Amino acid sequence: MGTLEDSFRELARSMGAMIDGVTGPNYFRSSARDSWDPQLNVYEMTDKLVVCVSLAGIQPGDLDVQVDAGILHIRGHRPKPTVPDATSEISVHLMEIDSGRFHRKIPVPPDLDFDACTANYKNGYVWIILPRARDQRHG
Repeated sequence: MGTLEDSFRELARSMGAMIDGVTGPNYFRSSARDSWDPQLNVYEMTDKLVVCVSLAGIQPGDLDVQVDAGILHIRGHRPKPTVPDATSEISVHLMEIDSGRFHRKIPVPPDLDFDACTANYKNGYVWIILPRARDQRHG
C-alpha cells in the first residue's frame, strides 16, 4: 500500500505526462521540485541485502546513507550537468537529467547488521551492502 506522498508523486507524474502530450516535444519545463528520486535496484541474498542506486555525477561528500526505524534513507545533492568548455550562449532543447536534492526511502528488514553496512561508488552507481546479523543468517 502506497503512502500519501507516493500518491501525490504519481499524480504529479501523470499531470506532467498530460502537459507533455498537449505542449509537444519542444516544451521546456523549468519548474523546480523539492527533490527527485534516483532509480535503484534492491537485491536480497541469504547473507545480505544489496541496494544499487543510479547516481552518475555525484560526489561522495554529497551523499548521506542512514537507517532509521527500519527505513534506509538515501539523501544527497547532484549538481546540474554543465556543458564543458562552452564558448557561446547555450539553448536547451531537452533536459531529462535530474539534479538538485534527492531522497529515497526503502523499508529494510530488521535482521540486518546496520553497524556493518558499507557504501561504494563505481561507474555511476552507489552500491549499499547491508549484511544480515550473524545470528540471523539463513542456511
